[in-house]
Amino acid sequence: MEARPLSSSIKSVNKPGMAPIEPFTISIPDEKLQQLSQKLATTTFPDELDEAGWDYGAPLADIKRLTKYWLESYDWRKAEAKINELPNYKTQIEIDGFGSIDIHFVHQKSAIEGAIPLLFSHG
Repeated sequence: MEARPLSSSIKSVNKPGMAPIEPFTISIPDEKLQQLSQKLATTTFPDELDEAGWDYGAPLADIKRLTKYWLESYDWRKAEAKINELPNYKTQIEIDGFGSIDIHFVHQKSAIEGAIPLLFSHG
């Protein structure tokens, strides 16, 4: 996929002393996807505690259903292409006590004037 230019609002944050913000394209190697499929196919599930519900995590039936879906139905390449339609970027940030870490983010300005910015984080 062709590298997309940085939006003007992203360019404005590239300042001396900061790590550069660069366009990013998700591209998971085939061997990593094959490895995931092998792990899913050979998973040994634990026994479930009677009447545990959600007290000790997700119910085993849900985990088995999700595992089957990922193994037999999920199309990673389709999802990867959809994610790559978004303006993806990466940079490094300094975290006290942890050093520099890589982050990936999407920078998508709202088409609505005065919209409240949202920040979603995971990890």
